Amino acid sequence: MIHGFDVYRMYLALKLHFTNPKYDYFQYEGKTSAKEKTYQQRNDFWFFETLAKKHTKEEIQNYLLASFVYSEDPKALWIGDIKRNGSDRYVVRQKQMERLSYSFMSDCNTVDDYLEREGDEFNSLFETKHSSYNGPPPLLKLYVKKQITLETLLIFDIILGFTKQWDRHLVDPLWESISMKIKKYKPFLSINKNKYQQILREKFCE
Repeated sequence: MIHGFDVYRMYLALKLHFTNPKYDYFQYEGKTSAKEKTYQQRNDFWFFETLAKKHTKEEIQNYLLASFVYSEDPKALWIGDIKRNGSDRYVVRQKQMERLSYSFMSDCNTVDDYLEREGDEFNSLFETKHSSYNGPPPLLKLYVKKQITLETLLIFDIILGFTKQWDRHLVDPLWESISMKIKKYKPFLSINKNKYQQILREKFCE
């Protein structure tokens, strides 16, 4: 059984994970320096207690995770925002996980349409300096314009590992925040890598 204080610590640990480059939720096993006495004095005490009574530990983690993943700025995320938007974000992420392979294939079609429209090759998607494109790499632009999902961008990186190159060459506050989110979200996204590699091959290599 999970208690309200455990939920509060989970919230703090996830916030540290998504906002502090040096904190790893898994490495530190979600531990923080939170004090129960301080927790009991919080105005939002009952929010955490209610979550603990109604949901399992896994459900609560996924509920909180969705808010950090889908918020524009995890550093600015606070409990009031989670109260207002947490349930909607949770539902969105649960549906995304249920249809992840379909969503990825759909996004691959979007990427393929872009390449055909621009007359570009697949590798041009990741170039930080592109002759026919003034700005960030095309794949990043597709994500920023919400034409592909964060999960698709992340799966591309799991397979191809291009974000290290982007980190070296892109000097852009927007990319820095997206890069951080990708790094921090990746351990939570468990996929069959071979399955998604095959989808990429069939779409772009045959």
